[in-house]
Formats: sequence, C-alpha cells, structure tokens
Amino acid sequence: MRSGLLLIVLGLVAACSSSKGLPVETLQEILRQEAIRFEGERSPKPSPSHNFPPTPPALGLYLKPTGFLQHEFEWSNADRDHVLTWARRLTADHGLASANFVPQSSLKGDQLVQLRDSAARYGADFLLVFDGAAAVDRYNNYKGPLLYWTIIGAYVADGTHSDALCLIRGSLWEVKTGSLLFQEEAQGRAQTVGPAAFLEDDVVVEAAKAKALVELQRRIAERVKRLREPS
Repeated sequence: MRSGLLLIVLGLVAACSSSKGLPVETLQEILRQEAIRFEGERSPKPSPSHNFPPTPPALGLYLKPTGFLQHEFEWSNADRDHVLTWARRLTADHGLASANFVPQSSLKGDQLVQLRDSAARYGADFLLVFDGAAAVDRYNNYKGPLLYWTIIGAYVADGTHSDALCLIRGSLWEVKTGSLLFQEEAQGRAQTVGPAAFLEDDVVVEAAKAKALVELQRRIAERVKRLREPS
C-alpha cells in the first residue's frame, strides 16, 4: 500500500515539475480551426453595414460545444444562466426586442448555416455565438521535491501551482444574410497553489473562464452600443 502511494506521489512530482507557460497563440489557433469548421468552406465576410435596423431586433444566443479539440472546459448551466441574464440586460439597455437561446433540440447540424436556419425559425434577427478554449499549466515549486517524497507532504504542503488561461470569443451574425457584424475576444487568467493531492485544475479553469466571460461581455456591450447609435 505504501509503495503504491509512493509511486503516485513520485508520478505527481515528475509530471508537473516545471512550468510550461500558457501561450495565448495556442488557444487562438484552436479557435481558428474550429471557426473554419463551423463557418464552412466559404467564411462570411464582415458586413458593410454598421447599424442595426430601426425596428428592435431579436437576439439569438448560442454557446458552441467545447468538449473537444483540447478546449479543456464545457459550458455549465451556471454559464448559460449568466449569459442569458446579461443578454437580457443588454436588450433593455440598447433597444433590442428580446434575447433567448436557440434551442439545442431544434438544431439539425453543428455549423453556422444550420444554426441560422434554426435561429430564423425562432424569430431571431441576430445571432450571438460564444466559443472558448482553456489551457492549464501545472507545476511544482521548491516544496514539491523537498516534501512530496514523504507521501504526507503531497497532502499538506502547498508545493504545486495550477495556472489557467481561458480565451473566449463572441461573434455577432446577421441571421438572414449570414454576415458577420463583429467579433470580440477576451482572456481570463487564474492561479492557485496547494498540495498536489487536493489541487483541482477544474476549479482554476472555472475562475479563468469567469473572468474572460465578464470582460468579453463588456466589450460586446460596447460594440452593440456603437451599432445602435445613429450613423
């Protein structure tokens, strides 16, 4: 039993002995590849129009599944509630008619063209799509090599760091034409330190995701405000 625990601890020390860094370019490439798949062979060009129509438009919302391509997180029910609450406040502040998620059950595919068809059936004029990816850098400080070999050290010594970077992108599309009105992205970073046996990377990823989402929503609100201003 003791030998098994020792092997586990030594594995923890070896697996996360030094920091590998968190380059944002890696996450940007993941989202770029996913955008190519989502938008199809012919990527829509930005719309030449810079204003919403005079009548209040309805806004459709969509969180793209992220449980693949090393995205490192999936959207939670709390994320959906947060986005919906924010979007409905956005509609009230900027003269939009409504904001609702496009029902997952209505989708007949996972590309933009099918999403637009579904959004149109539910009366959405514009579609706000969220996508994201995260990465974790887990490594030991000087306490790891000094104390983890005792086994109990992995449970009590704060010798492991878990740093997370989350990149979230928001794109606003015109449902009828498929034109891209704008795209914004934001980063969130979080870190924690603790014993290797208890440190959970998912927790720090959630913290980074929350920061990125708040910043992205601020940027989107600014862009929507400019679109609603008379030309």
